[in-house]
Amino acid sequence: MSPIFYLKVYVIRLLTRLFAWLDRRGGPLRPPGPNLTVNIPSILSESKGSFDVFFYFPPGYERNDPKGNGFPVVLNFHGGGYCVGHARDDERFIAELTSRGAVVASVNYRRAPESPYPVAIEDSLDALLYIWRNAASLNIDKHRTVLAGSSVGGHLAFTSLLMLWKRMKDKRLQIDPSNLGTVKGLLAFYPVMDMTRSRDERAQSNPAFLALKKKPASSKKFIGSVFDEAFFWKLKEKPDKGFMYLSPGLAPEDSLKEALPPIISFKLAGLDYLLSEEKEAVRRLELLGKKVDCEVVEGVPHYWDHMARTTEMKALRDKCLGKAAGEIEQMWQS
Repeated sequence: MSPIFYLKVYVIRLLTRLFAWLDRRGGPLRPPGPNLTVNIPSILSESKGSFDVFFYFPPGYERNDPKGNGFPVVLNFHGGGYCVGHARDDERFIAELTSRGAVVASVNYRRAPESPYPVAIEDSLDALLYIWRNAASLNIDKHRTVLAGSSVGGHLAFTSLLMLWKRMKDKRLQIDPSNLGTVKGLLAFYPVMDMTRSRDERAQSNPAFLALKKKPASSKKFIGSVFDEAFFWKLKEKPDKGFMYLSPGLAPEDSLKEALPPIISFKLAGLDYLLSEEKEAVRRLELLGKKVDCEVVEGVPHYWDHMARTTEMKALRDKCLGKAAGEIEQMWQS
């Protein structure tokens, strides 16, 4: 690995962790931390290792309640271009979900460039299967599962289910049917849906983004080049970016129909360079018969809810997160 590239990654990681910590501690209401941390061994990936899953429990939760019917569970995937970010970055949203009665499992999947494609997807699926296998001991109802994520976390919500579908179809994944749960819905904040598009093509596809005088940091060369390269850094052969594990918006119709849940919600940003590919994915999913809700928050860039600084933006963030949590509650109740 190039020392300069490695240094770039660690500088960005340090800064994003600092900003995320400040965001969690800012304001009168600080979101609580995890109630339980479980280190899960990697099973699916050829790159052996382990990763943490942080569990957050709702009011009234008792893990060893013999009379309990099980709590709904939301599996959350953080953003960060596959190379930065942390499972605790979404604790404001997680607090909204636990307040509505869900157990939340936030996945600290292994990051690139140390763990390149497809490790993050395999870890995400490993986490889902672990939760389903251990549903009884965790006092959760595996048939009320919802997946959620921001940016590449939204991408992982889609691709982990596509990987589950494909590996079962190809008989590469032997699972006792009794260990399978039911995914009731999926909610994605500004997800990556088409990796065949270059950064410039994405920018050109959204005039509102092009008109911005001050572009988001993630779109600038220093950070953007790291995000573009890290996921594929150590690979001897570059993968087909049109494949469904990288571009879920381009996945074959049968995979989208069979792998994805019946209810899907998109929360998009009007100034996002990903907006065009996300809207195209919405269109395809609607044509395939999925119940799709798509909301575009105008006047905000990619990852905006993690960067709210003004009182006005914080109020908008809290409103949007609360609404999204309410939609997820409706999913597990469906």
